[in-house]
Amino acid sequence: MINVYGKGGHAKVVGSVLHGYDHLRFYNDEDFELYGGSWIIAIGNNESRKRIAEEVLSKVEFVTVIADSAIVSNSEIGEGSQILQGAVVQIDTKIGKHCIINTAASVDHDCILEDFSFIGPNATLCGGVEIGECSFIGAGSVILPGIKIGKNCMIGAGSVVTKDIPDNSTAYGNPAKRKFI
Repeated sequence: MINVYGKGGHAKVVGSVLHGYDHLRFYNDEDFELYGGSWIIAIGNNESRKRIAEEVLSKVEFVTVIADSAIVSNSEIGEGSQILQGAVVQIDTKIGKHCIINTAASVDHDCILEDFSFIGPNATLCGGVEIGECSFIGAGSVILPGIKIGKNCMIGAGSVVTKDIPDNSTAYGNPAKRKFI
């Protein structure tokens, strides 16, 4: 039995990946009940996913979801993480707990993704990139080789990141520049 915490669009995508399971149950805060079986948090927002994992579902077993069409080469993948349709994860990459590698994203060799990070659809992480905890990489962004993105960062869609980005930053553009909000 797989329990899915989430009922929005991302939950639909995760549900489609889990098509081979006999039965899925979907929940959110309004109708949550702690049932037995394994769990996946199908919510795209990093802070919400972290809160649910650490407070609401702190004592359950999590599954890792890897779409049949994803390609994953000899890499570490933490519990509760999701690698969706058409995504590629190359050799010696380390993916933390509850990360999302979205549709057709590419994560090259020797990358490190800390817990609760999100890689948007069609984003590209070149080799040796590090993504900090709870950071969000927008759709179609490119992170050049060896770049470090700090914790709690947001990289806007379509950005090209050519320099390290410190913790708690928002950056976007080509080349990406830090914005002070």
